[in-house]
Amino acid sequence: MAFHKINDPLRLHALIDAILLIEADADLDGLLSRIIEAASQLVGARYGALGVIARDGTTLSSFITYGLSHKERAAIGPEPHGQGLLGEIIRERVTLRLDDLTQHETSVGFPANHPPMTRFLGVPVATGDGHVFGNLYLTDPLDGEPFSDEDEQLIEAFGRAAGLVIDQEMLRSNTRELTLTEERERLARDLHDTVIQRLFAVGLALQISLPAIVDEDVRVRINNVLDELDTTIHEIRTTIFEIDQDHPVDETLEERVLALTSEVESRLGVLAIVKVARGIDADLETECAHHSMQALREMLSNVVRHSQATAVEVKVDTDGELIEVIVRDNGVGFVPNIGTGRGTRNLVSRARELGGDCTFDSKIGGGTTVRWTANRKV
Repeated sequence: MAFHKINDPLRLHALIDAILLIEADADLDGLLSRIIEAASQLVGARYGALGVIARDGTTLSSFITYGLSHKERAAIGPEPHGQGLLGEIIRERVTLRLDDLTQHETSVGFPANHPPMTRFLGVPVATGDGHVFGNLYLTDPLDGEPFSDEDEQLIEAFGRAAGLVIDQEMLRSNTRELTLTEERERLARDLHDTVIQRLFAVGLALQISLPAIVDEDVRVRINNVLDELDTTIHEIRTTIFEIDQDHPVDETLEERVLALTSEVESRLGVLAIVKVARGIDADLETECAHHSMQALREMLSNVVRHSQATAVEVKVDTDGELIEVIVRDNGVGFVPNIGTGRGTRNLVSRARELGGDCTFDSKIGGGTTVRWTANRKV
């Protein structure tokens, strides 16, 4: 790391402090926010952003900002996807420093309600294996001066350190995820093999006792308990469905889709009509197939938990370079004034990380259609 290029001892000390700050224990989202805040303060930038590059390597999957209030951020509208000047850093993977970003040949201007910006410094953030995780975008030093050579060297050094810290956190996250997956599988087995069987036994015992009960109020209460047991068993089965993991082995994507949808029918009682395009596995990367199955599981789980649907249509097809997963149900639709929850946000985030998108078309009383896409070669 080229610390020797930084001659000002105060700025070198500030760089080291910034690196130590972001090395403090935090989850990935918290870490990324710390990184852009520390980078902005390191060179006195009024605004900063960290754009995380999607798996397709050409667009941004998320955009963490510094210097904007929540109100200002909301007024700007959707997050950028890496076009124009932001895309220049993604494509070239080199530092870009400009005295007036509006004059650059790739500049496409700002959306409505965006604050004016002039000075610009963009630096890639690479992890230990050389993979470019994202880019730091800094604008407008508070002193009104252009970014200097030393500013550039500071942010380049900080970007390399940040990449190593991100590497460490992603390794910790992967380890935690592996442990969590194993624990989820154990929990699913215990729920299925022990809890559901005991609930069935209790329900059966109550049903057997009903003919011998003369008191009508007692019979009503027992029937109510039996209804509650049925509901609880259904909820547990739904939970098992959600936490089960996809184990592809040597199965094709079509076989995995059919196996998953058959679970919806056999375990959860929702009729599933499935159509998978011929040759869907051609040019389909293993990771994309895995994420597509996880997305389908989440979509079907949302149907069972929230839609009150009796039937669902599942279509898996291709659309150019994208794989397309469409789930349509005959349920109640989204409830007004509540909107989408964490499950739907996860679907959108997963799709964008894979170079695709996720859209929802829902009508109250008219069911919901979810279209999820991802780049097949990611």
